Amino acid sequence: MKLLWNIVLVALCGVSLAEDFEPELPPVEFKPVRELSGDIPTCRESDLNINECIKQGLQLITPRMKYGISELNIPPLDPFEMGKSSYSYNSGLLQGRIAMKNVVVHGLSEGIVDKVNFRLKNGQVRMEILSHVPQMLVEGAYKADIKLNDLKLTPKGTFNVTLTDVTMRARPTGELYERDGHTYLRLTKLETEPKVGDLRFYANGLVPDPALNDVILDFINQYWRQLYQAMLPETLATWQPLILKSSNDFFAALPFDMLVTKN
Repeated sequence: MKLLWNIVLVALCGVSLAEDFEPELPPVEFKPVRELSGDIPTCRESDLNINECIKQGLQLITPRMKYGISELNIPPLDPFEMGKSSYSYNSGLLQGRIAMKNVVVHGLSEGIVDKVNFRLKNGQVRMEILSHVPQMLVEGAYKADIKLNDLKLTPKGTFNVTLTDVTMRARPTGELYERDGHTYLRLTKLETEPKVGDLRFYANGLVPDPALNDVILDFINQYWRQLYQAMLPETLATWQPLILKSSNDFFAALPFDMLVTKN
């Protein structure tokens, strides 16, 4: 389940970023899970409708992530405080370094799981999860040293981004292994494909002149799709390994056979 909100997190990273530190996810203390409470849904390997079972389970748990689910090592999700990160970009449209810190994300607990495709064969797990979030608000502080087309900028201030119709196609793959009498899942690969329906960006401090600041904002909001596509590959390449590690830490504490029970 934590994998779901970690995956959704990737969709945000293409529009926000920070200075002089490596990216990191907020720390979570992963305590071994010995049993699940009765209201945590489980599915059976032999269920012909296992895809629908997993989907319904994820959909049932997602709203509860707003306040966290301590028995599953899931911290409060809404609002979600992101860690610090640092990125450099070198594309035709955008060059330089963009930074963020003290970033808070609102709206993740409103996520909706649209489709699940789960396959288990010879101890190998393949999944495809389609999900979307109707609207998210990202706000925080930023600092940058960039060149946007022919415009040189060294801004610093606060920002907010409103994203609507954020969709995510995630393809995690992994392998099952035995430990201490239980079956656990170890992810070996995670592919993500985030898309944003619309985006509205605001920031102060882009330039000293408020009128010119508005002109720059108009440019960014007009061409946000090109900027997003320029930033996304570097962002995914940096964050996906972190998400993979965090997901494996999560699954190492939670036996997989408690979520998907054996026949």
